Amino acid sequence: MLTNTFNRKKVRLYCMWSLAFSFFLPGCSDHEKERPPVTIHWKDNRAESIIIPMALFRGIPRDSIRQLVQVRLAKMNSPIIGELTILDGAVRFQPAIAFTRGLRYEVRLSDKLLSEFEIPKNDKNDAPIVIAIYPTAGVLPENLLKMYIAFSKPMQEGQALNNIFVLKDRNDTIPVFLDLDQELWNKERTMLTLWLDPGRIKRDLQPNLKMGTPLQKGSSYQLLLNNDWRDTNGDSLADDYKKEFLVGPRDSLSPDPGLWTIYETKSGSTQPLKIDLHESLDYMLLKNAIRIIDSKGSNVMGTFAPEERETILSFIPSAAWNKGEYTIEIESRLEDLAGNNLSRLFDQDLTTKNPRSHQDLYKRSFRIQ
Repeated sequence: MLTNTFNRKKVRLYCMWSLAFSFFLPGCSDHEKERPPVTIHWKDNRAESIIIPMALFRGIPRDSIRQLVQVRLAKMNSPIIGELTILDGAVRFQPAIAFTRGLRYEVRLSDKLLSEFEIPKNDKNDAPIVIAIYPTAGVLPENLLKMYIAFSKPMQEGQALNNIFVLKDRNDTIPVFLDLDQELWNKERTMLTLWLDPGRIKRDLQPNLKMGTPLQKGSSYQLLLNNDWRDTNGDSLADDYKKEFLVGPRDSLSPDPGLWTIYETKSGSTQPLKIDLHESLDYMLLKNAIRIIDSKGSNVMGTFAPEERETILSFIPSAAWNKGEYTIEIESRLEDLAGNNLSRLFDQDLTTKNPRSHQDLYKRSFRIQ
């Protein structure tokens, strides 16, 4: 009799302790419907942080919340890096990188699930797109050195080589681009520079002898961009993107401004000055390594626009042309698609003397009537 009474007391105490435990740990299923929701805080169309109601932490000392709370991608074990701030009546979590649209997240107290939330997808019309991949030509040299990808919106860093794939002859996926510790973005993070391995391009270097050039003459390639690539707001690309091209012979000649054809325009107009380069040159350098100088030695303000597979360079003046003499100044760093600049070849035979002497600037003159 005494034993039965003692056992009944143990059962009653166990039930009371279980009720208390389930009250203090709201992750238990009996309280699923009673959980107050997590609030998403938006800034500049980005899911910048979340506000977690303090009611989810009933019975948990405030000092312990910071050590125990984790925010994770749903069904992932690793917590997201971010800053946790204890507020009056709530806890704020701000991730180091904004939450990604379309993904589901969990708030956990140690291993207990407290709440889940999903970042809504954006309107596809507002999603980032690929504006262009440079060079735009359909046939590229075997010793191609660089490519550029232009986006409509700032993109997240560190995702490039996870979302870029190159197929050779529509069959094998091959490594082409250098895996750099720091991706090469412009300040606005809308233009990414991708380098092909110079060690494989320069003949007689060990990487070239062991692996050959990244691209092979006579083969076709597809550069594929995955639409999982996301911008700084967490929005993925609107669609996959594909560039197809063939590979031709090596380019082993430096560009020669003396061969360019200048199509002069008329004074009093803002018509573009057209320059036929007679070959595709580096897109970014065409926009940054050339300037127009008037007869007084002043820069003519305007915009350079590479066209026709970067074989034509248009200069659109900010004001109407005046009559007179003008000079096109070209910095020696201007390159073709193989990295050959105006003064030296990228893959130069050191035993052969360069027939062209080094200059910092190359000049061409023209006249506006």
